[in-house]
Amino acid sequence: MPRRCHTKSRKGCVQCKERHIKCDEHRPTCSLCVKRELTCTYVSPPPRRKPTTDISQPASIRSASATLSPPVMVSRLPRLEEMRLLHHALMVTSPTFIQDDIDREFWQMVVPRIATDHGYVLDGFLAVAALHLASLEPGRSSHWLETALRYQNSAIIGLRQHLATSEQNREALFSCSVLNLVFVTASPGIQGEGHPVDPLGDILTMRSFLSGTAFLFLQIYHGKEPTSIDFWIRRDRTKTVSKDCNTDRRRITINELHTFRKTFDGLHSQHQEIYHSTHDLLLKAIEGWPTEDSISWPIKVEDAFLDLVKQGDWIARIMLLFHGIGMHLMSRKWFAKGSGRRLVSGILQPLEGQIPPEWRDLIAWMRGAVEI
Repeated sequence: MPRRCHTKSRKGCVQCKERHIKCDEHRPTCSLCVKRELTCTYVSPPPRRKPTTDISQPASIRSASATLSPPVMVSRLPRLEEMRLLHHALMVTSPTFIQDDIDREFWQMVVPRIATDHGYVLDGFLAVAALHLASLEPGRSSHWLETALRYQNSAIIGLRQHLATSEQNREALFSCSVLNLVFVTASPGIQGEGHPVDPLGDILTMRSFLSGTAFLFLQIYHGKEPTSIDFWIRRDRTKTVSKDCNTDRRRITINELHTFRKTFDGLHSQHQEIYHSTHDLLLKAIEGWPTEDSISWPIKVEDAFLDLVKQGDWIARIMLLFHGIGMHLMSRKWFAKGSGRRLVSGILQPLEGQIPPEWRDLIAWMRGAVEI
């Protein structure tokens, strides 16, 4: 039989090809490039007899050349529809992040002002609004998802160009970074079942985004020059209480965490030090949900803990499941809807029939806690 040609491989983006991973071929930006904050580049395959690419060049150089070439202008919405999107960003999406007057000033006054001075921040703002509309209008979900990906890609290109300049505006970089964080948190749940599930990969992606945002946060927090967002950066977040937290579920989760601690303490594992430090972070996160301690949990855990998860350590897996339950406490928020359930389900589905007897009752409770 004649050999079949690999059409999908040829149509995928450059970035996925270089990583040797399957591309969903979504244009203008595939889902994996959005998730990893990469510039997504599609090229037509060259004629076989007249190759245009110097194959003697290392792949990394070819990829860099594609990334550094002048970006194609992103097609925007018609003017009136883009105005509708901006209105939605200001009046509908922004209030979903607001818990008090300090938040209101930041999201509805300061971020829009920064966005009018920096186009890539505006693109990030519109991308989040389009993603929100995709969750609100199921009949036009595909349109809004495509719009969101288009504006997000433009925001990332602009952010990278700004980072390459000598005169960097920390307010703009931080604002865009926060918007990117919202986007990468919300998009898997809104894109639905077709979106690839990779629990550890999702955690590592979130860890990367959080690290960048935290770096910019600390630059402003410890900086000597005043900024227009100091009032929001330096606020006391321990006094912020979310109206969306389910107090009973949080209390039950904390009790289960304490019981879990007693159980693994009795096992006398060589990894007890890692277990204890990770458990302490989890307890602090869920007790104070949704302060920055809970949201920043992925960047506070040690690499050694993530290595244990990769190795299939069940105590480490259960701690990651507890993080999913903590995320589920925010499931009433559109940008966190389904994130906790997705994480728990993504960890447990491949392990059906492999759960050790000593953890079955706890795992059964966890399934119920996220309603799967």
